[in-house]
Amino acid sequence: MARMHALFAFLLLPLLAGAGGPANMPPLIQPLEGTQWWVEDIGGRGVVDASHTTIAFVNEGGVSGDTGCNRYHGTYVQEGKAVSFGPMAGTRRACPEALMNQEQRFYAAMGQVVSWRIDAADRLLLVGPGQEILIRAFATDENP
Repeated sequence: MARMHALFAFLLLPLLAGAGGPANMPPLIQPLEGTQWWVEDIGGRGVVDASHTTIAFVNEGGVSGDTGCNRYHGTYVQEGKAVSFGPMAGTRRACPEALMNQEQRFYAAMGQVVSWRIDAADRLLLVGPGQEILIRAFATDENP
């Protein structure tokens, strides 16, 4: 009987930890809330070096960050792997043209996002309606 309990625990622990299980079980979906990401690519065109473009999921339904030029805040809705962003409000500083162009690309990409996933390198991928990667970002341990 003890051997059976040990086997049961051995099989159950990975499921409880979200580390695997039968192939037909869907992966556990974590909320985006409480995470912050540094953007490293927008629409396959990269970002201006050291521009510090960020996305912080600050609370359930709230998002804020920096476009590399201005601070912004807005809303998001997450349902499993589906996510969408509402209109963003931001400061209106004038910046070099490259940063202003990047900011416009960032806002346009955020408006097209329909889903998200984490890739093998633990980067956040915000995905468009045609499954194209609109934004790629890596996690930062700064508090959102």
